[in-house]
Amino acid sequence: MKQHLSNTPGPIGVFDSGYGGLTILDKIREVLPEYDYIYLGDNARAPYGTRSFEVVYEFTRQAVNKLFDMGCHLVILACNTLLIGIGPHRYF
Repeated sequence: MKQHLSNTPGPIGVFDSGYGGLTILDKIREVLPEYDYIYLGDNARAPYGTRSFEVVYEFTRQAVNKLFDMGCHLVILACNTLLIGIGPHRYF
């Protein structure tokens, strides 16, 4: 699915499987206060740590697509479970 980005800056999306990513969002906002942000925490399906990588990947893909649909031009993954599962040789 190819999406067209407008010339106007959109918000930055931050995704986590719960609330932990809020600390990451706070730090990002300290460094880049001029941007708007949308935080998406998937509390309904948390915790992710007990699930297979394939399930976590699918949940993350759904969340990232949702953030892009909401107008984000950039999405930051703040989910440690996903990042650990990707490992050094997998790409999202």
